[in-house]
Amino acid sequence: MLIAMSVLFTERNNVLYTLILMLSMNFPVLESSLPNGLDIIIGEDHSSPIVTVCIVVNTGATCETPEINGLAHFYEHMFFKGNAALPDQTAYNNRMRELGMIRNGTTGSEVVRYYLTVSSDLFSEGLEFMYDAITGPLFNPEEIIRERSVIMNEYERGTCNPFWNLQLMMEEVLTVEPWRSSAIGSPEVIMAADQEVMLMFQEKYYTPDNSALIITGDIDAETVMPVVADLFGQWEYGGRSDYFSLDLNISIEKDTALYVGGPEGMGIVRIVYVGPSMANQQNWTYAADVWGQYMGRMTGEFHNDLVANGPFLSAYASYYSQRFEPTVTFTGIIDPSLVDEGLEMMREEIQDMFREEYFTSSGIETASEQLRRARLFKEESSRDMATKTFPFWWVEGGGLAYYNNYPDSLAAVTADDISLYLDRWVKDKPSAVFLVTPEGEWVE
Repeated sequence: MLIAMSVLFTERNNVLYTLILMLSMNFPVLESSLPNGLDIIIGEDHSSPIVTVCIVVNTGATCETPEINGLAHFYEHMFFKGNAALPDQTAYNNRMRELGMIRNGTTGSEVVRYYLTVSSDLFSEGLEFMYDAITGPLFNPEEIIRERSVIMNEYERGTCNPFWNLQLMMEEVLTVEPWRSSAIGSPEVIMAADQEVMLMFQEKYYTPDNSALIITGDIDAETVMPVVADLFGQWEYGGRSDYFSLDLNISIEKDTALYVGGPEGMGIVRIVYVGPSMANQQNWTYAADVWGQYMGRMTGEFHNDLVANGPFLSAYASYYSQRFEPTVTFTGIIDPSLVDEGLEMMREEIQDMFREEYFTSSGIETASEQLRRARLFKEESSRDMATKTFPFWWVEGGGLAYYNNYPDSLAAVTADDISLYLDRWVKDKPSAVFLVTPEGEWVE
C-alpha cells in the first residue's frame, strides 16, 4: 500500500514547501507554490543523469467557443516556435540542438502539456528554455501561416481514420457543445488563426495561476527550488482563466440509438451513460475505477456471457475520468451482421449486473490490487510521471491530493459501493447507443 506523508518543510523567499514522501516510489516528491499562483512539483530520481521539465496548463478544447475551436491545439504548435529570447525558428532549433533535448507537447479536450528532457548538467539551461517558451511566444505571422498547413494535414489524416464517423457522432450526441470535445478543431478556425487571437488565448489561459511546473530527475529539490522560484516567480499573475467555472459538457436526456458507418468487416456495439465528474463527484470515481477493472476480467461474468459464450470477439466496460465529459461505457466488437443481436445481449448483461451475486468480494479485491500494481508500474519512470501521470491528475483532480490518496481509496471499495455506483449512474438512466457497421449512417 502506498503511504504518503506530508511534512512542512521550510519557508524561503515567501515560497511554502511541502514534502510528499511517496514510499512506493523510487523518489520523493516536493510540492509547493509561488506567490504568483504557479504550482511546483519536483521529484528527485538519481537513477539516470537526466531531468525532465514539464508545464501543464488548465486549458484545451473544453475552453473553446465555435469561433476559436482548435486554437488550443494551434497554440501547442506555436509553442515550439520563436520567442522573446530565441526570436526565430533557426535560433530556436539551434538552441535545442545545443542542449540535446527531447521535447514535445500534447493537447487534449481538458489538458495541455509541454515537456523537455535534457542531461542533468544542463538543467538550468533547459529550465530557462522552458520559461522563455511559456512566457514570451512571438506568434510570428509567417510561422503561423507555415504551421497552418501542418495542422490541416493532421486534420485531414484524422478524417481518414476508420472511426472518424464514430468520433463525430459521439461528439454530436453526447456533448452539450460539441466543439468543446474536439481538440483538433475546425478547418475554418485553423485557417483564420492569427497573431491577435493567439495573444488573446495566451493572456487568458497561459498564466502561472492556471499552470503547474513539474520537474523530475537527477536534481536536488532543496537546491533547485530557489532557482525555480527566482526564474518563474517573474511570470506575471493572470487571474483571467474560466477553466474551473465551465459547465459540464455531457448530457444524455433520453435513450438514443444510432447507426454509424465504419470499416469493412467490423461491427461495434457501444452503450454510453453519463458518469461522475472529477470536478465535484470524486467520491464516486473510486468505485467506478474498481468496477471498470473488475469488468475487464476474462474470468468474470461479463466476458464469459458476451465473449466466451456469446457472439462478441471482445468486450469491455470502463469509466473515463474527466472533469467535463465523464462517461460510463460498455463496448463490444462483433460481426457487423450481429450488432442488433449483440445490443440486446449487452443490455441484458447490464441488467444482470444488478444481481446481488454478480460482483464478488474476492473479485473486487483483485481488481483493486490490479489497479494498484498498474499504478506502481507507471511510477517506474520519473520521466513518464512528469510528462503523463502528474499533469493528468493535477488537472483532473484539481491538484495531487486525489492521486496521493488514490490507493487507500481503492482499497476501501466494497461490493456495496459498486452497487451504489451502478444504481446512481447506470440503473434506469438514459443511454446513447452507437452501432457501427460498414453500412451505418445517421439513422435514429
